[in-house]
Amino acid sequence: MIPQLAVHFIVHNDFSHIEAALDSLYQTTTISSQIHLTINSGQSVNTERIRSQYPQVQIIINTHSISFAANHNNLMRRVNAPFVALINDDVIFHPQSLDTLVRYLDMHQDVGLVGPLVENPDGSMQLSTFSDPSLLRMLFHMSGLNKFTKHGGVFRRVLQRLQIARLIRVESLNSDLITRDVPVIVGVCMVARREAFLQAGMMDEYTQMYAEEMGWHWRLRQQGWRVVFVPSARVTHYNLAQDLSGWKLTEHRKGVLAYFLQYRPAWQAHIIRLAIILSHTLASFVTVPFNRDVARTHWQTVRMGMTWKITITDVSTASPLSH
Repeated sequence: MIPQLAVHFIVHNDFSHIEAALDSLYQTTTISSQIHLTINSGQSVNTERIRSQYPQVQIIINTHSISFAANHNNLMRRVNAPFVALINDDVIFHPQSLDTLVRYLDMHQDVGLVGPLVENPDGSMQLSTFSDPSLLRMLFHMSGLNKFTKHGGVFRRVLQRLQIARLIRVESLNSDLITRDVPVIVGVCMVARREAFLQAGMMDEYTQMYAEEMGWHWRLRQQGWRVVFVPSARVTHYNLAQDLSGWKLTEHRKGVLAYFLQYRPAWQAHIIRLAIILSHTLASFVTVPFNRDVARTHWQTVRMGMTWKITITDVSTASPLSH
């Protein structure tokens, strides 16, 4: 019998959260589900412990590390459940959270993907949704000025109280806890309809991590599927901050560039590439007297911006622009 829901976690080196995530899943979920766990770092001493504690979990062990998107795509290709939950390994489910998300999909046949309210361990809200990347917002982000509007910061809270989101249509500033259509669900916890992603295609695999959901959700919406935020479903996420140090900075910028190369006009992609090169060249020169490792990271990002191009694969059914 095919389960109603397939659930997929990915673990890479850090096994400190996965058991709590699995425990909370079993304690809070009543719908028929099949649980999958990909261990992305090869065979681990933790594998047998998890296998013995959770014999019903289907464990996949990669012979070599692959990206966040590639792991989830591999799982989506192999399961037949009508709904697939793609979950970070450091998530704790609140009561009925997955049941609520699946029930919403079941009741709304035009919805292709849903996501819950994401909370910090102290109960405060993390970022759960955001707008499609625009040229101006991405330039603002790469300028470094986004530090003044970081999630949970004082200035952002002021903007939210003034209801600026309604004026400038920035979804990440919208703190209304109402079920609504949104451009993008944060990839911490996503439940997708199999019919929808078979039509729109899988996530793009251009980066090791970051920005995978942006193009995917855009393609889902282009195919007529709704993406919906359902805050009555809640999860706690233990990764409190986005660490963009080292190679992660380069991967983040590559994800932004990939999005603009594939889904936006060529002239905007050229501006984003130039902004990456100029902003990180400046950052490299500014930081080199104080921290050579940080300067080296910025320079690596510059080189990525100067040389990296999309290699078209059959990951999605979209028709990428050629740049």
